Amino acid sequence: MISVIVPNYNHAPYLQQRITSILGQTFPDFELILLDDCSTDGSREIMNGYRGNPRVSHIVFNESNSGSAFRQWDKGIALAQGEWIWVAESDDYAEPTFLERLMAEVSKVPDSVLVYAATWWVDEQGNKMWETPQSGSVNIYNGVDFIRKKLAVCNSIANVSECIFRRDRFRPSETYRYENMRLCGDWFFYSLMAEQGDVVEVCEPLSYYRQHGSNISSDAEHRGLTLLEGANVLEYIIDHCGVKAKDYARGWGKLWVCYERKYNFTSGVKQQVRKRMSSFPAITFWHTLYNLKQWPK
Repeated sequence: MISVIVPNYNHAPYLQQRITSILGQTFPDFELILLDDCSTDGSREIMNGYRGNPRVSHIVFNESNSGSAFRQWDKGIALAQGEWIWVAESDDYAEPTFLERLMAEVSKVPDSVLVYAATWWVDEQGNKMWETPQSGSVNIYNGVDFIRKKLAVCNSIANVSECIFRRDRFRPSETYRYENMRLCGDWFFYSLMAEQGDVVEVCEPLSYYRQHGSNISSDAEHRGLTLLEGANVLEYIIDHCGVKAKDYARGWGKLWVCYERKYNFTSGVKQQVRKRMSSFPAITFWHTLYNLKQWPK
């Protein structure tokens, strides 16, 4: 029923906990695919310890680093036999009921293509960094509505470990759109999936998203990639989902200013972002207003 893909690169300190949290799932029908992208930290020895486990269908070691986590996703999906896919990042972990809870909601929404839960953000030791809302409600979106409400300005799915998606809606011909992205490939991936069916949001934290020194996000954000790569996502949404840039210009303008200030963009990064955003005059207009500290209501 489910193929669980663990793409790993130098996460040996967290890998055992991740795999244990998968093998301990209360939902019984899954295969486990372990991928290593040429780690140098002992990860392969940990993975080799699971050879012969009846749940493990593949253990694949790259001979050279692929340079992209998203290429590893695609590699795992090509090996998968399950109807649903869970890309379980190697430094995260999950509640034992994660799959059981999400699959229960899948059974109620026949055209669902993407289902996700809330997540706890935790530090290196697994301590919760802040409280995650726990309403327990379940929201069902038409896919295009989900894109407009949850993906048009920012990526509302914190990380891929908190979601599962339908394998037969994966489109190999579209992977070129996100494979080479450093930061926003998941955002693009969710947009490609969501336009094909319904999305289910389970407002209950069932996974744990680990923050630590080797996360790539901080460096990428200092380089302005949320905006530079995110603009590609926005262009796709405009072209395929019947929206206009001006409908989201205010949100993007504010996002631009917030990231510019939070990550203290260098003059070079500022220039790159401004050049990229010149394709969206309405966004540039709102950025100018917010940057002048004229905070419109």
